[in-house]
Amino acid sequence: MILSFKTRVKRLYSANRLAWRLVAAVCAVGLVVTVFLTLVLLQVEYNRGLEKARADLRTLGKSAAPQLASNLWLVNTEAVHGQLHSLRQTRVVDFVQLIENDGQIYTSGFDIQKDHNTLTEVFPIVYLHPLTNKNVNLGQLSLTVSLRDFKNQLFDQFLRLLLLEGLGMFAAALCFLILYHRLIARHLGHIAEYTSQLNYNLLAAPLRLFRPTQEDELQTLVNAFNQMRVNLQRGVKEREEAQRALYVEKELAEITLISITDAIITTTPDFKVKLLNPAAEKLLCWTQFEARDLCISEIICQGGELSADVFLSMLHHARERNKAIARQTVAMVNRRGEQFTVEYAIAPIGDQDGQVEGMVLVLHDVTESQALTEKLAYQADHDYLTGLTNRRGFERALIAAHKAATEMNQPHILMLLDLDQFKLVNDTCGHLAGDELLRLVTNLLQGLMSSADSLLGRLGGDEFGILISGEQLNEAQTLAERILHALAQFRFVWQGRPHGVTVSIGLVTIDAHCVSAQEAMSQADIACFAAKDAGRNRLSWYSRDDTDVQDRHNELQLLATLKEAIEENRFQLYYQKIEPFDRELHQLPHYEILLRLVDATGRIIPPGAFIPAAERYDMMALIDCWVVEHSLQYLAQCKAAGRALPQLAINLSGKSLNKKTLIFILQQLDLTGVSPINVCFEITETAAISNLKESSMFIETLRARGCMFSLDDFGSGFSSFNYLKTLPVDYLKIDGSLVTDIVEDKVSRQMVIAVNEIAHSLGCKTIAEFVETEAILQVLEEIGVDFAQGYHFGKPAPLL
Repeated sequence: MILSFKTRVKRLYSANRLAWRLVAAVCAVGLVVTVFLTLVLLQVEYNRGLEKARADLRTLGKSAAPQLASNLWLVNTEAVHGQLHSLRQTRVVDFVQLIENDGQIYTSGFDIQKDHNTLTEVFPIVYLHPLTNKNVNLGQLSLTVSLRDFKNQLFDQFLRLLLLEGLGMFAAALCFLILYHRLIARHLGHIAEYTSQLNYNLLAAPLRLFRPTQEDELQTLVNAFNQMRVNLQRGVKEREEAQRALYVEKELAEITLISITDAIITTTPDFKVKLLNPAAEKLLCWTQFEARDLCISEIICQGGELSADVFLSMLHHARERNKAIARQTVAMVNRRGEQFTVEYAIAPIGDQDGQVEGMVLVLHDVTESQALTEKLAYQADHDYLTGLTNRRGFERALIAAHKAATEMNQPHILMLLDLDQFKLVNDTCGHLAGDELLRLVTNLLQGLMSSADSLLGRLGGDEFGILISGEQLNEAQTLAERILHALAQFRFVWQGRPHGVTVSIGLVTIDAHCVSAQEAMSQADIACFAAKDAGRNRLSWYSRDDTDVQDRHNELQLLATLKEAIEENRFQLYYQKIEPFDRELHQLPHYEILLRLVDATGRIIPPGAFIPAAERYDMMALIDCWVVEHSLQYLAQCKAAGRALPQLAINLSGKSLNKKTLIFILQQLDLTGVSPINVCFEITETAAISNLKESSMFIETLRARGCMFSLDDFGSGFSSFNYLKTLPVDYLKIDGSLVTDIVEDKVSRQMVIAVNEIAHSLGCKTIAEFVETEAILQVLEEIGVDFAQGYHFGKPAPLL
C-alpha cells in the first residue's frame, strides 16, 4: 500500500511537475514575505509595548516622587522603604532604586539594570522648601522593568503565526495542486499524448478534452491545435499537389525537351556538357553518353564560322553578367562534316539566390528557312510565270532611276508595253494558251534587249515595262520600233490555230523635271493609251505640250478623284422635278435624281466633267451603286419621318445592267424596306439596245419586284420602235433635242407626236425633257404628253 501510494505520488509529481515547481516557488516567496511582514508587525508591537511600559513608569515615577521627597526630607527611612516596596508591588516595576545626594541608596527587588532586556526611567527627587519656596534636590529615583517576558511573548506569537501561515500555505498548495491537476494538468497531459501520437502524413482526429466545452485558455489552446491540424492537412495536401505538379512539370519538361525540334544543350558552370536532347544529338552527331563531361566547345566548334575562343568568351560573358545572349546566326559544321546554318542563344541557369548553376545553349536550324526566305525574297520581286522582275521590283528600280535622274542628272527612259490581242487569245484559247503566249513574248523581248543597263519586267497581265539607262538612251526609239516589228511578225500557234500579236508602246523620259516615279509611270500609261487610241501596234512618246495627252492625263487625275470621292462619300445628290400635265391623275411627286461631285476644296463639279472619264475607265457601276444606295436611304428617312414619299428616277449606265448590280439593288431594297413603286430606273436607249438580252433580264427582274423603268433620251440613238416591244418600260423620255425646237420646227413636232402616240399604244407614259418656255409647255400639252421636265419648272437643287 505504501508502494502504491508512493507510485501515485510520483505519478502525480510527474504529471504536475510544473505545478510543484510553481507551488514551491510561491511558497518560498510567500514564506519570505510572511516572515518579513510578521517581523515588521512584531517590531511595531514591540515598540508599542515599549512605549506603554515607559508611560507606566513615568506615571508611577511622577506620582511617587513628591511623597518620597517628603519622606527623605523628614528622614523617614522606613516610609521610604515601604514606598519603594509598594512601587515594585504594582508589577509594573521589577527593580526600584533611590539614590540620595549623600550616597545613600535604597533598593527594592533584584538589580537587573545590567541586563540588556530592561527599561529604566530616572526621576529627580525634588523637595519644595516651605520657607524659601525653592526646590531642593534630594536625589534620584530609578524605576526598572524587565523586557524579557515581553520579548518571549512576542517570539511565541511569531512562532504561532509562522505555524498557522505554514499550515495555511500547505493547505492552499495542496488545493492548488489538486485543482491544477483537475483543471489543467490532466488536459495538458492529454494534449501532450495527442501531439506525441500525431502523424504528419496521416493526421489523427481532432483534439477534444474530456470536459464540457468552455471558452477558456485551454480551449483556446485546443482550438489552436485543431487549427494547426487543419493547416497541416491543408499544407500536406498542397505539398502533395505541388509534388504531383512538380512531377508533371518534370515529366512535361523532359517530354518537351525530347520532342522539341530545337537542339538544346545544358552544361555545368564550368561549361561541361550535362545534357543533349535528341534534336541536339541528331544535329551535332554526338550522343549524350559521348558528349557528357566534355567542354561544350569541343562538340560545337567543329568548324564553320564560330571559333572556340569566341564561343567560350561569350559563355564567360553570359555567366559573369548572369545575362542571356540574344539569338545570333552562324554557319556551323557537325561531327560528320555536314554544314548547316543555325540561330543560337546562350542563357545562364540561376538558383534562388541568383547564383549561376549552369548554362543552356539553344540551336535552331535555319538552313531550310533561310533558303526559303531567299526564295521568297526572289519571288517577291520576280514574276512566277516569266521569271522577269515583277511590278514591285520594277517600281523599286523606277524609284532608284528617278532619284538618279533628279539628284545626279542621270536621265532614264521608261517604256510601257501593252499586248493588243492578249485578251482575245486568253478568252478563246484558255489561260494555258495565255500563259504560253506570255512566256514566248518574254523570250522574244529578252532576245531584243542588248544592254545590261536595261531592265525588263512584267507589270501584270499583258503589261510589260522596260527601264532604259546608260548608253541605250539614244536607242530607245530604235528598240521600241524593233519590238513593234518583231511582235508584228510573231505568230502564236495554239492547237493548230495561228494568232497574231501586236503591242502598243508608251515612252516617257525620266529627267530632272519628273516629279516622282509614280508620275513617270502615269505618264507612260497615258502615252500607251494614246498609242492604243491611235490604232494600236504603234508607239507614242509622252509630251507635256500634246493636248490629247494632257486630256488623257487630266482624265487619269480625275479618275483618282472619283476613287477618293467614292471612298470618302464626296458625291452629292440633286433632284429635278418632273411635272405631270394632269395633276389629279398623277398625284405622286416625281423627281429625277442627278449627281454632283464635291472635290477636296468643296467645289461642286457637274456630271459632264466626270461621267465620261468614269465610263471610259469602268467606274460607272460603282458610282451607280452609290447613287442607288443613298437614294433608297433618302426614301427610308422620309418614311421614318412620316413625310410623303416621292417617286425617284435613278439613272443607270449601260455598264450597270449586270447581275452584280442587280443583286446589289435587291439587297438595298430589302435592307431599307422602301416600297419598289417609289423607284424608277432610267436607262438610255443606246445602253439598253447594246446588250438587249441582259438589259431585258435586268428590267424584268426589277419590274417583277415592283420597280418601274424609263427609257431615256429616246430619239437621239437608234430610235427604233421595234425595240420598244422587247423592252418592258413604263416611261419613255423624249430627247430634249426634239423638244427644244417643237414650237418652230414642224418636223420635230411630228416626231414628238409619233413617239407619244406609239408610247401610249404600248402602254407607256411619256416625259418631255428640256421644257424651258411656256410655249413649249403648251405645245406638249396639246400633243398629249404626260409629263414635262426642264428649267421652266426650276433648276436642279440639292436633295435634302
